[in-house]
This record gives sequence, C-alpha cells and structure tokens, in this order.
Amino acid sequence: MEANIVIGRLWSEGKLATAMESDDVADWVLLQRLLELTDINELDATSFKQAQVLYPELLNLRLQQAKPNSLTLEDILADCLEAASYFGIENHHVAELDDNAHHTLQQAFYRHFNRFWLALHQLMQIQAGHKILVDLAVAAPVFCPDLPAYELALQRRSLCHCVEHYGIEFVAAHLHRLRPDLIIYLAERLLHRSGELQYLLQLMQCWQGVAVLASKQDAIHYLTDKLSIRE
Repeated sequence: MEANIVIGRLWSEGKLATAMESDDVADWVLLQRLLELTDINELDATSFKQAQVLYPELLNLRLQQAKPNSLTLEDILADCLEAASYFGIENHHVAELDDNAHHTLQQAFYRHFNRFWLALHQLMQIQAGHKILVDLAVAAPVFCPDLPAYELALQRRSLCHCVEHYGIEFVAAHLHRLRPDLIIYLAERLLHRSGELQYLLQLMQCWQGVAVLASKQDAIHYLTDKLSIRE
C-alpha cells in the first residue's frame, strides 16, 4: 500500500512517537495534519511553532480560512475550475507527456495550491452542493501523487465534504469511481462507526473500478480488521 496512506494511518491511530519529531517522516506527518485538521486551532502549541518554521505558507493558508473573504463567486468558481482541470486526464493528453512534462504540470499545480485550497473552502461554505466539489471528490488524478501529495489532500478534502453534505449514500452513488485508497481514508477519518464500516465493506465486495494506490483487497482487509477491533 502507498507510503503516505500507511504513515497517515499510523498517525491517526497515535502510533507515531513524539520522539520522531525531527525525522523527515514526522515533518511529513505535520504537513498532513496542517492539510487535514478540520479546525487549525486543534494544533498543539509545539506543532504550531514547528509549522511556522517548516510550512509557514500552508499554516497561514489554514489561518486565512477563518477570515471573511472579498472574492466574488465568479472568482471562486474560476479558481475551482482551474484546480479541477488538473484532475482531468483528457486535458493533458498524458500519453504524450514525458516525465519532465508531468513534473512541470505538477509543480504548476503546487505553486497555485493555496489559491485552489482557499477557493474550494469558500465554495464549500457558499454552495455546498456544487458539482465541482463532486467532480473533484470522484476524479482519477492525472498523476499518481508523490509526497507531499497536495493533490491527494485536495481530493480527500472534497470527498469528506461531499460525504458530510450528502451522507454515506454518496459513496454508494459513486462507488466505482472511488478508488480503494479513498474508501480506506473515509474509514480512517470519517466513517468509522461499526455500522458505517459494515456498509463500506458490503460496498467494497461489489466494487469494480480502477485501483491506483491500494487494491480492492487492501480495502477489504482494512475494513475487516477495523471491524474486528470494534467488535
């Protein structure tokens, strides 16, 4: 299974010791916390100070989310559409691109990430059911994300929003477009009650889609193990 899912699971289960705070892995875990914490105020004082040094732009971005914005809906939608275009394989003619071209597109996405993140956050506040949010949640990214995987974080955020907005039925409605790694993520962070895990497990038995970062069997094993711990 892909490294950032494994490390993310260890962090979410509290199995990464604070003694690792100076390691590259621990720095990456802090990055994931900055990306995925629902409320940035939940960040402890030590991690906050570390984030000021390591990830000042991302920390400021998360703090900006609580402030009123002056962007128009037109501006917000334009930024969201630009973000969504990165996930559209037909927009990049991927088969014709070499590794350097892939890297160039990815770096361009990262340069504009803060703008994309803020725009999506604002769209969730003012038009929670907008189609762009659904499109991002169920998209197949053009590239298999490497660390720090900002594009994966953007998709996870949209997916959690859609499940919170539409309910767990959103997973069933878009099952075959949701990769197994996204099902695992939902079970880790959002849908972790026994009834929800049973529902996801039943859905995964029927899943027929494209696996990228984790296989169908990975998800089934994970959900089964999680249920056995709860029972």
